[in-house]
Amino acid sequence: MIKKSTRILALVGVMLTVLAVVALALAVFGSSENNPPEEIISTDNSDNTTITDSTDNVKITSTEAQQIAEKYIKEVGATVGIPKLEEIDGEMVYIVPVVINGTNVGEIDINAMTGENMGGAGGVSV
Repeated sequence: MIKKSTRILALVGVMLTVLAVVALALAVFGSSENNPPEEIISTDNSDNTTITDSTDNVKITSTEAQQIAEKYIKEVGATVGIPKLEEIDGEMVYIVPVVINGTNVGEIDINAMTGENMGGAGGVSV
């Protein structure tokens, strides 16, 4: 009888230890979900452009940039793609691709602070 109860106590002890380790792991790894990701920046010095995923310094959202860019598309069948937030010459700018049949044919640059169309490439103009 004593041996059986000792085994049960040892098993309970092991289970509590495993539970404590799992709870600790969840506390450590779960807490990162509440913190925003650190800003990721990669610099391309060839054209004074910095690509960033931080939206802390912008007033216009990615979705708003798409909606603004749509107003400037004149080509039938062209749509806007997913904007990329970049720093160009010290200004935060959404680069919004212009897409036809799945192919990027140009871009519209939207100022991330003001929503102003700053031009683009590929035949898309202000």
